[in-house]
Order: sequence, then C-alpha cells, then structure tokens
Amino acid sequence: MRTCHALIVDAERANLLKIAEFLEEHLLSHSVGEKDIFEIGLAVDEACSNIILHGYREKEGRIEVELQVNPDLVTITIKDEGRPFNPLTVEPPVLSDDIEQRVIGGLGVYLIKKTMDEVSYVYRDGMNKLVLAKKRTEKFCD
Repeated sequence: MRTCHALIVDAERANLLKIAEFLEEHLLSHSVGEKDIFEIGLAVDEACSNIILHGYREKEGRIEVELQVNPDLVTITIKDEGRPFNPLTVEPPVLSDDIEQRVIGGLGVYLIKKTMDEVSYVYRDGMNKLVLAKKRTEKFCD
C-alpha cells in the first residue's frame, strides 16, 4: 500500500522547520525508523536549503514537497521554479584535504547522495523536480 502526503510552502528559511515537522510527523505515523527519518530529514533539508539560497537566491518562490511511503521505500519529490540546477552533475568534494584548507560549503549534495539510495533530477516546463528515495532499513520501535 502506498500513502502520499504533500506540503507547499514559501521558499523561506523559516519554513525549513515546517518541512522537517511535516516529514517527521508522517514518517513516524508510518512506523519509519529513527535512523531513516534522520537521514531523510537531512537530505530534504539540504535540498530545500539549496533551493532557497541558490535556486531562488532568497527571492519569492514556493517549494512543493511530496512524500510517498511504501512498506519498503520512502520517496520524496521536491519541486520548485527556481533556477535550474542538476545536483547529479556536482563533483564530490575532496574530503582528504586538511580541514583548515577546505573550502566552506559544498557538502550538501554529497550528503544527499550518501544518505539516499536513489536520487534523480529533471528540469521541465520551468520546474525543477528532484526525487529522493530511501529504502526502509528499520521499523520504528516504541
């Protein structure tokens, strides 16, 4: 059985908390495990932060988050009308550099790719569509 939930918010930093609460509420209600909830939340927060900061450049816009929960898979679709950006083309950061030498930033897309099992992107009709999928690794325990 597949269950779908959707949230549309203005692309503002203040709404990152609203997105996180939306995800946590629905993932908990479907008995998704805590580790999976954390990793999904991290990936979605990074993606939405990038949309706000870089896609819209902190101008007005909207972000749509759609959550689908299946017994074995959680899929999150994030849509926006900001500048086109394909995160799949971003080169992985060089993590072997001395921390003092590292450039600030650039880890968000890396974290998304590391925490999600599947990441896909398409830009069509003025809309960015990022799809993140996470295989459920555990059930939530009380």
